[in-house]
Amino acid sequence: MALFNYYARGGDGKQVAGIVEAANEQAAISLVKSKGLYIINIQRKDRESLLESIRNIRGVSGKDKVVFTRQLATMVAAGLPLPKSLEVLSQQMTNLQLKKIISEALHDVEGGAPLSVSFSKYSHVFSPTYIALLKAGEASGKMQEILLKLSETMESQQEFKSKVAAAMIYPLIVLVAMGGVMVVMMVFVIPKLSTMYESLKAELPLSTKILIGVSDFIISYWWFVIIMCIGLVIAFRYFSKTESGAILLSRIAFSLPIFGVINKEKDLTEFTQTFSLLIASGIPIVESLSIVSDAVGNVLLKESIVNAAKNVSKGYALSRYMRGDPNFPPVISQMVAVGEETGALDTVLERLSTYFASNAENAIKSLSTALEPIILIMLGGMVLLLILSIITPIYQITSSL
Repeated sequence: MALFNYYARGGDGKQVAGIVEAANEQAAISLVKSKGLYIINIQRKDRESLLESIRNIRGVSGKDKVVFTRQLATMVAAGLPLPKSLEVLSQQMTNLQLKKIISEALHDVEGGAPLSVSFSKYSHVFSPTYIALLKAGEASGKMQEILLKLSETMESQQEFKSKVAAAMIYPLIVLVAMGGVMVVMMVFVIPKLSTMYESLKAELPLSTKILIGVSDFIISYWWFVIIMCIGLVIAFRYFSKTESGAILLSRIAFSLPIFGVINKEKDLTEFTQTFSLLIASGIPIVESLSIVSDAVGNVLLKESIVNAAKNVSKGYALSRYMRGDPNFPPVISQMVAVGEETGALDTVLERLSTYFASNAENAIKSLSTALEPIILIMLGGMVLLLILSIITPIYQITSSL
């Protein structure tokens, strides 16, 4: 199969452009004509331009998916047939990867395949939650309602992640700046001072000798330092993918001061928000728990959700299991019990997601306040090290002259 770019004119005289997938040019022409279009030009898309290649590298962002989902929901709600909606969106989409996916999905849908089946081929773009909700929408006939709710949930999650990322920018910038200053000192400043100290035959403090030794090692064996850094990154990534490594890192993520609170509240927000959406869409609790376990990043919480699904499948109440699991705060089991009794579990879970999101936002606000003294202490320690190791020997030398 190959992709073909086409330019055509519709029955209303308007020119349209798009991409179709077909075995050959004749088949592509037949596909375009089957849409009631008159072909102006069609040609095989053999190679991507440099700009397209660069734009494809970035993949499909969460924002792109939110925009696509909201637009698709709006078009379906307006009564536009699904194939026509996909065709319009494929022409409007600026993200080339998503444009290609929509074009291929259009081809599948026109061939009689459900949209959920077509999108399930792109698991790297669309999550199991997204696919499950599409299936629920297709089965219930409430596609536009589910798509709209899905886009709102995704938008809320993106906004929340942006707040977390924004809170991390300041400390990261400071750490990178400190690392850059240390590298410049080790590579450019310390060697020159070392030469001066040797020429004056000055007696140096231990801290200065250590600093000079580290500088000499970095300059002489820079290749080894680079290899070691790359090796540590690879080893960490490998360790994080092992079962024991993932469990250890998950425990650390939940137990860190301030960051642990943010991580836990963030995961609980995503869990309750996604779980609420699945339940509201008519997906059974056990299946919803199995799906939402894939949407949670922390291994400890993921394992707890999987165990909860197993217990519910045996006939136990969800709140009963949550009450005995330390990864679920007491407020979850209490509120879920209320939801089970009233039959409004989805509404209760939605309120819980708002509660956890609020807690996380408060923790993020306190993060900046808590980090300021820590950063000041680190900067003070760095200045003290420079004074003891560099300025003190210079002062001693000038004093003895």
